[in-house]
Amino acid sequence: MAARWRDEHGGAIECLAHLRQIVAKSSVTKHCHAISNLRVNKWDSTVLDSEILSLMKFPVKNMFAFCRPGLMEKFQPEIDASVLAMLFIFSVGMKKPTPGMALQNLTYATSCLTWRKTLPLFLFSVVIPYGWKRIHHLLLSQRWREDRTTEAEEKYQRFLTVLHRISTIAAVCQLLNHAAFFKHGQYRTLAERVVGMKLQRNKRSLQPRAITFEYMNRQLVWDGLVDFGMFVLPLVNWSRLWRAVKRVGYVTDSQAGARATGCPICMTTQAKVV
Repeated sequence: MAARWRDEHGGAIECLAHLRQIVAKSSVTKHCHAISNLRVNKWDSTVLDSEILSLMKFPVKNMFAFCRPGLMEKFQPEIDASVLAMLFIFSVGMKKPTPGMALQNLTYATSCLTWRKTLPLFLFSVVIPYGWKRIHHLLLSQRWREDRTTEAEEKYQRFLTVLHRISTIAAVCQLLNHAAFFKHGQYRTLAERVVGMKLQRNKRSLQPRAITFEYMNRQLVWDGLVDFGMFVLPLVNWSRLWRAVKRVGYVTDSQAGARATGCPICMTTQAKVV
């Protein structure tokens, strides 16, 4: 009896150990799923912020529509930097999430919303890109000048080579940061990685993230219909179709004559001047 009890006790212990392993694996799987889900939210917030910036720039473009041509292109770096600085100051500068983060239920960690981190983030996200664009505009404006000496041309080419190398290094770093983000889901941009700005959920929710594709489906259907129409409409013989409609009797001869010689909207014929 005692031996049987020991065997059952050992079997129960083995069963409990097996159940603990199953629970541990399921918790790890759920944790990985939550991390990947949060990674999607982070990337979507970046896309939403870029779209919101485009919407904010649209009224500025309308303001420059009545100015002389080329004026907006001349001040394009200042316009982009001003709009981006406005979005940054009224969101991260006030310790709030950006509109894209708010739509995805994300925010920066409380420990990151300090002046020691927000100021460097503003420097790397707004000031340095503005300076880089302004330098490129200045170089393009000085490119076709004919009054430069040989020494000035050599300095210009040397400076241009240095800028190309810096831009190549920055592009490679951004590519590596994207690869690290897609793998670990920590930092969306290179500026966030340098400063150490981490994102977290703004409000804890027990419901899983619901991904809706209604707008995407409508857009795909509409694009498909437009492409189909652009393919089919040139193949239609409209004169033959019009003759077929006349033969059926939907259009009388008087209506056809008025349509051929008169206004296609009000069907009135022009008065003949004698």
